[in-house]
Amino acid sequence: MVEGFDIVALLVLAAFFAGFVDAIAGGGGLITVSVLLIAGFSPLQALATNKLQGLFGAGTAAITFSLKGHVDLSKQNLPALIALISGALGAVLISYIPAENIRFILPFLLIAIALFFWLKPGLNDKS
Repeated sequence: MVEGFDIVALLVLAAFFAGFVDAIAGGGGLITVSVLLIAGFSPLQALATNKLQGLFGAGTAAITFSLKGHVDLSKQNLPALIALISGALGAVLISYIPAENIRFILPFLLIAIALFFWLKPGLNDKS
C-alpha cells in the first residue's frame, strides 16, 4: 500500500467529494473504490472500506433528511432489510473470488455502472 501525505490528501479529498455526490445523487462509491484501488488497497479492502463508508453516509443522510421532513423513515424498513441482506450476501460472495480476478474486473464494472447512470434516460428519484 502506498503511504505518504499525498495519498492521505487524495483519500480525504475523494472522501469529501464522494460524500457530496452520495448526498445529492448517489454513486460516491464509484469515486471511493477507484481512489482506494489507486492508493494500493486490495480490492477486498477497497470494497469493505466503501461499504463501511456507505453505511455511515447513508445513515447520516437518512437521519438528516428525515429530521427535515423529506423522508419518512418508518416506510424504509423493508428496503433497509433488503439492503442489509444483499450487502451481507455480497460481502460473503466476494470473499470467494480471487483478488486478482477482482482487481481485473472491478475497473470495467465501475465504468459500466457509471455509464449506466450517465446514459440511462429518465432515471430519476421518481422512477
